[in-house]
Amino acid sequence: MFHDTVAVMPLDISEVRRRLGDAYNIIYLPETTSTNDVAMQLAREETPAGTLVCTDFQTAGRGRRGAPWVAPAESSMLCSLLMRPAEALPMSHLAILTGVGVANGLKRLEIPVRIKWPNDLMVRDRKVGGILVETIPGAVVIGVGINCTVPEAAFPAELHKRAGSLQHLTGKVIRCEEVLVAVVEELQSALARVKAGGIIKVLYEWNMFNWLKHRKIRVSGPLGQVDGDGLFLDGRKLVFHVFKDAGIVTMPLSSTVEVR
Repeated sequence: MFHDTVAVMPLDISEVRRRLGDAYNIIYLPETTSTNDVAMQLAREETPAGTLVCTDFQTAGRGRRGAPWVAPAESSMLCSLLMRPAEALPMSHLAILTGVGVANGLKRLEIPVRIKWPNDLMVRDRKVGGILVETIPGAVVIGVGINCTVPEAAFPAELHKRAGSLQHLTGKVIRCEEVLVAVVEELQSALARVKAGGIIKVLYEWNMFNWLKHRKIRVSGPLGQVDGDGLFLDGRKLVFHVFKDAGIVTMPLSSTVEVR
């Protein structure tokens, strides 16, 4: 299962452009601070939807709540997609549909991915990537970072058992451009389904990738705190159903979910 020979190579941007075609305005930066920073600035400048910013290395990459995102150069898929939805979507909806889109992209590559609410991408119980969604009026920026060939030695000691890369965990050589194309196309598919009125189906689809389904969790929110044995996302009522003892406790999507 594990593969220790790590392939480090720059993104083949010509291949990305060939496969994605003219539907996207692709901006490739060999190195930048953060693709989300670049894309957010472009959003403020009224750059059109479909702009895709990608890089081989981030000097100031970040995740949710400002957590740093660090990876060696030419070892991760790092991109941000600028979209301009016709209608504003709640952040919880954006978290779900982007998670479904990215997970479907990895599934297409036969990677057994799961989602740890709200934005962690898990393979064999290790975090391989994350999603950062940021908004301004009239624009949404979806940032995705996925460890493709990051060597085990590159992770800090405290993350060795919690983080990993696609190549190490699957034993397959996973090229960054393959991941980028699959993720962007499936993100676009999820957004298109929402636009066509299929938000409920997309919300329910999240449960197929739910990493927390049968784990001991603690859910905290405006209604209090609940310890349970997993959860299910109810796409119609837009709530979590937390399994507790022989029953179910309902909690809002705005709740914080932690693994106990």
